[in-house]
Parts: sequence; C-alpha cells; structure tokens
Amino acid sequence: MTAPSVESIKSLRSPLAQTVEIHDTISSTQERAKTLARDGESPVPHGTLVLAGIQTGGRGRLGRQWGSPEGGLWMSIVLRMELEASHAPRITQAAAVGVAKALWEIGVEARIKWPNDLLVDGKKICGILAESSAGQKIPSSGGIPREPDPTILGIGLNANLNPEDLKVTAREVTTIRSELGHDIDPMEILRRILNNLDTELSRLEDFAAILQDWRALNCTLGERVRVQRSGESLEGRATDLTPEGALILETTKGVVEIFEGEIERIHQSQSS
Repeated sequence: MTAPSVESIKSLRSPLAQTVEIHDTISSTQERAKTLARDGESPVPHGTLVLAGIQTGGRGRLGRQWGSPEGGLWMSIVLRMELEASHAPRITQAAAVGVAKALWEIGVEARIKWPNDLLVDGKKICGILAESSAGQKIPSSGGIPREPDPTILGIGLNANLNPEDLKVTAREVTTIRSELGHDIDPMEILRRILNNLDTELSRLEDFAAILQDWRALNCTLGERVRVQRSGESLEGRATDLTPEGALILETTKGVVEIFEGEIERIHQSQSS
C-alpha cells in the first residue's frame, strides 16, 4: 500500500479533488481549507481537497478534539455549489449518507447517528463537520436562510490504525482495521468516498431521496435519546425526520423538532 499522492488523487478525476494539497503533518485540514477558501487574491475553486497524514489540532462537532494519528483519513474539501441558502444544511446529511455507503462497499456496516456521525455497533468510526469558510458551523437542518459562503466539508475516518491509537477515553471508537481485521488501501477508500460524496451532493435538490437513504442507514430513529441543546436537556423517542432533516422527538410534553444538538441513546438502565 502506498500513501496517496497529488498525482494519484488527481488521476481519480473526481470533481471533489480538482485541486489537491497534501501535508505529512498539519494542525487541521479544516482550518487550512478555510484559509484557502477565503484568500481574497486567489481563492481556491470548488473541489479543493486538503489531506493530511497526521493532524495535531483536529476537532469535531462542538469543538471537541479529534485524535488524528498516522493511519487515518483526515481530509477537508472546499465546496462552492449552486445551492439555495436554505438548502445549505442538507450538505451534512448528504455527506453522512455518502461516506456510509462507501464504508458498506468495503464491508464495514456503518450506521448514521443523527445528524452525521458514523458508528459501527455503537462505536464511532467517522466524524463529519460542515462549516462556512468563515468558520460558522452549518446547522444540521433548518436554520435561517442566508447567502452561503463556500462550505468546508471535513471528514475524519479511523482507517488503518487501532482504536487505542486514537487515545480517546470519553467514548467508544473503532477503526476500519479493527472491523475488517486488516488494512485497506488508502486510495481505494478515498476513491469510494469521493465517488459517493459526489453522487449524494449532486442530488441535494432531491433531498427526500437522500433522507430515504439516511433512514435506511441510521441508528437513531426508534430509540429513546437524550438531546443537549442550548443549555437544556430533552428526553424522548426519536421517531422520524422532517422534510429538511430535523429530528422529530416525542417527549412527555409533546413533539419537538430538533434542528441542532448533541444526542445520546438512553439505555434501559438509564431510563427514569
């Protein structure tokens, strides 16, 4: 197996890798892609891919540190899409579907935890983060329409490494190596991710179809969950998604639509 190179990635002819920048070590591919996207003199085009062997300052949703040692797939893509401002939040769930499909293609049965974390048997294998180039996190669903900045789509995939390499103690994690029992060619999984991402992003206007696939791949609907949002905690059963991807939560006080928040499954022993 050989590490991806600029030439090998460009040979894939992916619309999402028209310009490629590779770093052995970098603080954050997300921050680098944002810098490139907002460069006033020479902003990079749609499909600019930033890839790193190691990230020293990787982060996920809510600013959490994301361990990014050698062996993972740490990447960010600059997206400049003809998209209605109100539809920008669709990108996160479309990306989750695309990456999940890529993992299934190699034999990893990944499930989507609302809105866009990927788990295998409850263990996190991939994180996805969509932000504007100005650093403003794009809501998972709904939100106030605005003129969208270029979107920076960050993907952190635990690939050819062991779970303990990630040095994560707060939650369970897994990797492609531990799930398959062997490593995978980095170019193979990158090719599959880029192909599936391009397919899902190309049908954002047909969001109902994306949500149908999201439902088929999810591990949230039908579960009792606890949602932390804006300083409050809600508990209830996650029953479905709205047409724009918000989570529908049935609580003892009525139905609530969740546009943003951190959720966790409530196990039977935790129920009050």
